[in-house]
Amino acid sequence: MPTKPTEPTSKEIYKQTIELIGREKIFFLFTGGSIKPLIEASEYLWENGFNLIGIDFRIAGVKDLLKSLKKRGQKNLGVFSISTRKEARIAINAGALFIFTTHLDRGIIRRCKKEDLFHAIGAITPTEIFNAYDLDAKAVSIYPSGQMGGLSWFMFLREIFPKLKFVPTDKMSSYEASQYLKAGAYAVAPIIDLDKVKEPKELIREFSVTLGRDDPSGRLYK
Repeated sequence: MPTKPTEPTSKEIYKQTIELIGREKIFFLFTGGSIKPLIEASEYLWENGFNLIGIDFRIAGVKDLLKSLKKRGQKNLGVFSISTRKEARIAINAGALFIFTTHLDRGIIRRCKKEDLFHAIGAITPTEIFNAYDLDAKAVSIYPSGQMGGLSWFMFLREIFPKLKFVPTDKMSSYEASQYLKAGAYAVAPIIDLDKVKEPKELIREFSVTLGRDDPSGRLYK
């Protein structure tokens, strides 16, 4: 009888996630009022080679959606807007590949490290960012990056903390995302409200072109 393939360990999954982030450099974070548009947008992203997709934890039914899509073979889903240790635990148990938090929380960092889960901890001030670094957070989500100064604030923070992995997180255009990457961001995380975007597919195509995903040289990824 054929042997059943073994499931990868949490450490192997974490390693694969880091490799995926290194290749793609972008998390698409979806929010909205219902599940169906999230599924449609996520499937379009997968079809076009984007794999790091996060869903707003505040949307009703996210837990069941994570489990359902994981059963269908989609294993790169994560969540954002995590604000408590309980929410982090629920997301991890539902199969989230990564989490983005709204703020700095020692307990969430500890839980994610214990589970070998990639996490981007929400922080905006130098003090918060230093505390995240001191707690050995894997990455810092500058959230909300646009409202707190955008590219100029990111460059200021990167000058202070040149070794940290920063992920600017907010509603942003494809051009703004490209500028963050050119300035040295570890990755970018545009938040897309599917209730307000008329043509999600067109917006995704715009990101693909601007970030060089249609260019074999991968000019923004070097």
